Amino acid sequence: MTAVSIRQSGGANIISLPKTIVKLLGLHTGSQLDLTIQDNKILLTPIEESITLESLLAASPKECFAVTAEDREWIEARPVGKEDN
Repeated sequence: MTAVSIRQSGGANIISLPKTIVKLLGLHTGSQLDLTIQDNKILLTPIEESITLESLLAASPKECFAVTAEDREWIEARPVGKEDN
């Protein structure tokens, strides 16, 4: 068992999770936990994160979205067959 202390930060009371626990559970800064009270005990359960294209793109460096010369070629290329049908 690991003991943690309740601290105050601004208007919130907080606890810190030890790095070993965070690593063991595969959590990271920003991970969400479900907090429930059961038999007068606090239970924190990791919420499974679903990976979406939106979440992957949000974490990508913005410079990756810059239009390159090669992209511009594709954008401006005229159809050579029946692409526009």
